[in-house]
Order: sequence, then C-alpha cells, then structure tokens
Amino acid sequence: MTRLLWMRHGESTWNVAGREQGRTAHPPLTDLGRRQVLAAAERLADADVAAVVCSPLVRARQSADLVAARLGLEVLEDPRLVERGHDETLDDVLGRLADFLASGLADDTLVVTHGDVIAYVVASLDGTAPSLPANAEVRVTQS
Repeated sequence: MTRLLWMRHGESTWNVAGREQGRTAHPPLTDLGRRQVLAAAERLADADVAAVVCSPLVRARQSADLVAARLGLEVLEDPRLVERGHDETLDDVLGRLADFLASGLADDTLVVTHGDVIAYVVASLDGTAPSLPANAEVRVTQS
C-alpha cells in the first residue's frame, strides 16, 4: 500500500472573487494563500515526505514550491493532476487519476492539486461521498 498526502493549493485571487478557475485560468496565490501553504508546510515538516508532485497550474505550482522549499525537496509537475475540464466527464477524471495512482509513486508522496481532484480521488479510494477540502488542507490516502 502506498500512502499519499493530498494537499489543495492555497487561496488564489479567484477564490477570493468567487470565480471558477478551471484549468485555463492561472490566478496566483493571495498573501493569505501563501500563509496557508506555509502553515501546512510546517505541519508536514515531520511527516517524512519523500517527494512532491503537483498540477502544472500556477496556484498549485506556487503552493508546491513553497512546501518543497521548506522540506528541501524538488517539485515534479504532472498534467494528470489538473482541475476537471469543462469537456471532461467524471469518468475521464477518474481515469487519469487511476493512471496517476498506478504510475509507481513513492510512499509518502505529497500531491499538490485542486479541490475537485482531491474530492474525487479520496471518495473513490475510501468509498465515501466527495467533499471539497479547504485551501491548503491535507488529506491522506492508502492505495
């Protein structure tokens, strides 16, 4: 079993504005978003994180960079972690996430991505209803 830590990106400028971000918008983190991520990084400092993988979207990459700097790790981007596109079905998203999960991730990998991605993957692995995580919230799965 592989333990993965899933972290939603910090608050972005569009989160504040109540705008849907999707996969084509690239709003940056707010000051609060950076503080949220730095607080999460402190909580993760003793978690023995082995690697950091993130969505290539700006808000996720900025979040991953902040955490990785605190943990002394490099960041690897993976396009399978982008937010759900308007042209994608839920099965499409779950398919690319299943492919990501089967790609041989190291135990204790931190995956920095988007709320919908985390909600879908946690629900599919745990057999629970999807629930959106808060900004910079970390959820743990075993797969």
